[in-house]
Amino acid sequence: MHRYHATELRPGDCIDPLPDDFMVTVVPCDRPHVAEFATIYVIPDGPFPGMGDMQRLTENGCTPRMRLVEKRKDEVIVSGLVPSAKDRPRYRTIYCLAIAADQGSSLVGRVVQ
Repeated sequence: MHRYHATELRPGDCIDPLPDDFMVTVVPCDRPHVAEFATIYVIPDGPFPGMGDMQRLTENGCTPRMRLVEKRKDEVIVSGLVPSAKDRPRYRTIYCLAIAADQGSSLVGRVVQ
């Protein structure tokens, strides 16, 4: 297990636990984990959209960019590590994560291609 800043993540890195900030713990994917990093999405420049709209931006921006293992797509939903209002305008990157669709459960093995 290693702690990294989200900027150091590579597609397929497995994360446990789900972080409160941009510092993540990367774990082996063959162990139960809460999330798998897929890609990034940079939100458009402008004023902070608010946390409610941030979820919509995460889904709309991350979903088409995520390359998930076809047979495992139904097991996951899209989530992300998102910048807060205090991070704007400098930081606009969403770190797109695949998390277990069944809340409270874990993933085992890779879900991102």
